[in-house]
Amino acid sequence: MEKSAGKSAKFRLMGKKKRKDLLFAVILLLPTFYILFKTFLFPIYQSLVWSMYKYHMLDGSDVVFVGFSNFTALFKNHDFWTATYFTGYFTVISTVAELVLGLFSALLLNQMFRGRVFFRMIIIIPWAMLTLVNGLLWKWIFQPGNGSFTIILKKIHVLSASENPLWLADAHNIINSVVVADVWKMTPFMTLLLLAGLQAIPSTLYEAAMMDGAGFWKKLWYVTIPQLFPILMIAVVLRTIAAFRVYDILTVFTGDPTTSISYLTFNKAFRYFYLGEASAMAWVSTAIILVFIVLYIRMLKKNSHEV
Repeated sequence: MEKSAGKSAKFRLMGKKKRKDLLFAVILLLPTFYILFKTFLFPIYQSLVWSMYKYHMLDGSDVVFVGFSNFTALFKNHDFWTATYFTGYFTVISTVAELVLGLFSALLLNQMFRGRVFFRMIIIIPWAMLTLVNGLLWKWIFQPGNGSFTIILKKIHVLSASENPLWLADAHNIINSVVVADVWKMTPFMTLLLLAGLQAIPSTLYEAAMMDGAGFWKKLWYVTIPQLFPILMIAVVLRTIAAFRVYDILTVFTGDPTTSISYLTFNKAFRYFYLGEASAMAWVSTAIILVFIVLYIRMLKKNSHEV
């Protein structure tokens, strides 16, 4: 009886200590929770509320509840569809190009050769460069007349001395130029992710493939890519999200907000202060990104089940 009473008191003491530890942990986490709520959760909730209202900060009109009218008006907006087309084009082309070039670079840097460590270090330089600086650099490269791209084409006689093409004259050329700038900057990111994945592949798999007579392409197709597939999916998801939200580099190349959904949303919200329409636009673009993420996750799960 005394033993059971002693154990009961001990458990109560331990329970009291655990409650104190839990309370202390909660007190320490409260500032973090508050900052997270104020800077992340509350703005999300606020933007969802604003998307249901006609809310213009500058015209002095009343804030009126309009339900889903902002969303329906958005789908009839020509500028929104133009921005969606350019954003989708930029996202697909840049992500595919970065994936292909990143895989090629990772395969190359995974080989044994003199100076490998040096090349692994310098490949980070474009990625470490500020996005705006990268945009200014490539805008100067594509300048007509004295731009590096034009001068090189004239030197190799692709262009005549009298030709002076305007590479940034229209939206299509601007998007293609931004794709080049983004691929140059973000390919190292893909390379580092895939290189880490390559180094985790057991060498025994390649040895077994070589014993079966597999050459480079068969080893790549049947060993490397299946083993890298989870890393490939993660890299593609991260780059898709980042590319779909492209904004900052476009402010350097152009003043046309229809070249990106993020640029158009920023213009609506912080230049013309149509906060209701801008919030609806932000939620639509978020929904599109979520669709991409769900598709990638389903592909990843399907591949894991097959393996």
